[in-house]
Amino acid sequence: MLPFYLIGSLWTASLTTALAADTNKVTSPIGIYDSRAVAYAHFWSAPVQKQQREQVAAAQAARKAGNILKLKEYDAAFQAHQADLHRMVFSTAPATPAMESIKVRIPEIQKQAGVSALVSKWDEPGLKKFSGAARVDVTDQLVREFIQPDEKQLKMIQSIEKSEPLSPEKCEELIRNGGI
Repeated sequence: MLPFYLIGSLWTASLTTALAADTNKVTSPIGIYDSRAVAYAHFWSAPVQKQQREQVAAAQAARKAGNILKLKEYDAAFQAHQADLHRMVFSTAPATPAMESIKVRIPEIQKQAGVSALVSKWDEPGLKKFSGAARVDVTDQLVREFIQPDEKQLKMIQSIEKSEPLSPEKCEELIRNGGI
């Protein structure tokens, strides 16, 4: 029979080896992206711009018709949409509408990039799921799913990517106070 201290040592060694093997697993690379840049590009995409024009036209028609109630509804919807956009572009809110709009393309995007998943660089819980994986920045590829940025848009995207995002609290404060 093995002495007690030896059994404990063997158990500790096997546990340490099992833990090390688990954390050092080689996983396929993941694609990371700056959700702020993706949300910005999505906003400037043709379908979103068309929808914006239609909403403005509907609001103008309500104003012209004197339908104040409908005009207030459009205004409230516009304000809510703008606040959501600001959360996505200036802070770390997920770019859910953008990613949802290209969900059928995601498998092909992942294949082209050679990655197994797409995760926002601001999604800490999501990144932890792939802690051992190499990271490939796919922000530019995702941006180009929405727009071919002109010079002004490209400068804005680069500015977004270089800047630190606002904390969710600071972003909410600025939205409430009309600062953004």
